[in-house]
Amino acid sequence: MKRIGLLCLALVLALGTLGVGYAHWMDTIYIEGQVTTGSLCWEFVQCSMVDEIPPTNPGGDAGVPSYLADYTCNNGFAGQNYWHLDKNVGWGVQNITDNGKTLEVTLNNVYPCYFNSMSFYVNNCGTIPLKVDHVVINGQSYNGGVPYVQYDFNNDCAYDFEIQWGDNWGEQIDPGARSPEFSFWMHVLQPCPQSQLDTLTFNITLVAVQWDGYPLPLP
Repeated sequence: MKRIGLLCLALVLALGTLGVGYAHWMDTIYIEGQVTTGSLCWEFVQCSMVDEIPPTNPGGDAGVPSYLADYTCNNGFAGQNYWHLDKNVGWGVQNITDNGKTLEVTLNNVYPCYFNSMSFYVNNCGTIPLKVDHVVINGQSYNGGVPYVQYDFNNDCAYDFEIQWGDNWGEQIDPGARSPEFSFWMHVLQPCPQSQLDTLTFNITLVAVQWDGYPLPLP
C-alpha cells in the first residue's frame, strides 16, 4: 500500500509539474501600438539680392547714387569684398518655383565684371530635423567642400561666369525652424559672350537629408 500511495503521489506531482510548464508555455502577451513615420520637407524662403532694382536710366549715367550703382569684384573673388561702380545698368531677379524647391536666378543687362549677391533661407516644413547636404546648379551637384565653381556657357573653353557660396552646409534645421543664412556671390567674367549678357539665367536647388544621414556621398 505504501508503494502504491507513493506512486500515486509521484504521478500527481509529475502531472502538476507538466501542467505548470504547459501553462507557462501557452502564455501570450499582446502589445497594441501605432507607428507613425516622419516626413522630410524643406523649402526656399525669404530670398533677396544686393542689386535687384531695375535702373530708371538704362544708359547708366555716371554719378548715380551709390545705393543704386552696380557692383564689381576681383576675379575669383580675391580679397572677399566687392564695391560700387559709377553706373546703374544691370540688376538681378530671383524666383522661387517648383513648390519652393527651385530658386531661379536671372541677371539682366549685365556685362563683364558685373557682380551680384543673393541670400536665402531654408524652412524645415517636415517633422524630421534635417541638414542641407549639397547644392545643385543647373543640374550639376556640388557639396560644401567645393564652394566655388566656374561656368563656360558657350563651350568655347573659356569661363564666362563664377559663383561662390557660404558655409552653412550641415547646420541642423529643426522642424518648423528656419536655417541660418545661405549666400551666393556671382560674377560675370570677361569672356562671357554678348548673347548671354541680356538675360543670364540659372537654377539652384538643394539636397537635404535627415540629420543623422549627413553627409551623403556626392553623386
